[in-house]
Formats: sequence, C-alpha cells, structure tokens
Amino acid sequence: MKDQYFGDVNDFRKYGLLRALAVHGNLRLAVCWMLTEADGGSHGKLLKYLEDPTKEYLDRDPELFGWLRQVVAKEKDRRTARIEASKILGSAVFQSRLLTDTGCERDSYFAECAQKFADRDLVFFDPDNGLEIKSTPRGRRNSCKYLYWTEVCSTFSTGASVLIYQHFCREPREAFIARKAEELRRHLSPHAVFSFRTPHTLFLLAAHERHTAGFRKRLEVIRNDWSPEIRGNEIGEHP
Repeated sequence: MKDQYFGDVNDFRKYGLLRALAVHGNLRLAVCWMLTEADGGSHGKLLKYLEDPTKEYLDRDPELFGWLRQVVAKEKDRRTARIEASKILGSAVFQSRLLTDTGCERDSYFAECAQKFADRDLVFFDPDNGLEIKSTPRGRRNSCKYLYWTEVCSTFSTGASVLIYQHFCREPREAFIARKAEELRRHLSPHAVFSFRTPHTLFLLAAHERHTAGFRKRLEVIRNDWSPEIRGNEIGEHP
C-alpha cells in the first residue's frame, strides 16, 4: 500500500469488502497496511468515480462513498491516516509505519503486528504486489512489496483468519486464483478459502472453522450488494 493510492476506486472496493466482512460481520479487524514509500508512479489515479455519484457506486456503501468523497475529492487528503482516525472500519487496529526491505526492520515490524493483533478475528494484509515470488527473497530489494509465507503462517497460527491483497499477474485469472488458493491450503490448512475478485485486483481469504459460517453468510451479502464490482466465491468443496 502507498498513500498515493488512497481513495481511488480500487480502495473503495477494498474498504467496502473489509466493511462487509468485518464491520458488518461483527469481527475484530486488524489492518496491516504494509505501507511503502511513494514512487511517483501513475497508480492510484482512478478517482473519477467520486466526481459522479451514480448508483453504480453510491448504492454499494453510501456511508463509505460519502466519506471518501469528502476526504479525497473535496479535501484532497490522500493518507491512510485519515481512515485510521475515522470509524469507517469500526474498531480496527492498524500497523501504520513504513515497511522497508531491510530484514531486521521487517522482523521488528511484524513483531509489532503480533502484539497489536493478538485479539483480532480477521487480519488484512495489504502488500503492494501480494504474496512472495521466487525472484524476490525476503530482505532483497523490493521485498517490501510482498508478503511472505512465514508471516502469513505466523498470523494464521494465532487463530485469526487472514485476508490478503493480491495483484494479478500475466496468467489466466481463473487459473491464477485456483493456484493461489491451493498455495493457501498447502501452507495453512484452512477450514475454507474464499476469493473476492474486482476488475483489477484479488483478495484471498483463509478462514478458521470458527469464522467460516459467518464468512459464508457475508459472501451472500457481498454477492447481492457489490456484484459485479466485487465477485466473491468459496473455492472448493465445503469441508
């Protein structure tokens, strides 16, 4: 995540998903921004949706839309700190500091997460790119853009279900989603795996048994309220 992305249409969908799953699902939410330095790139400029409050967006989550329109379109304030200071994500707790490529600093960063997130039901990780890739080992240049399996496993082992932002790569999307879901199963052995796909991004949810029934109910709500902006599925057969 970068502050320069804050409030664009992808963020609207992301915060809508978090609200649907956690805030309206009565789960204690933790958000690990995995915030990285601005890079001067062109991402995060999809703001036209705030200029024209059509039913396509406004009716998805009127409270969220109105808040983003005020903060981003009118006040021109694009910082994750704004949502932390609001109640848009309920009583969520946050890991807010910048993440770097340095291994020891990363260790300290995730040790802080473990302390802050100890009583949470759902932990959301928001890396720039998604889950680790072989060409970028932990501690190497640009490793701050990835979430590593050791970090996912450590969090999941505390009893929290885990939601992960994942950038699509150059692979057929259905095959990519299936492959990532299988990786989640192999590493975590979750009770259920859900995917939430938007036009540009993917979110993967590994659920513990105690949360699964609730997520299934929220999945139906998301399908009704957010389709086609968010397309949710449970991947595989019910255990």
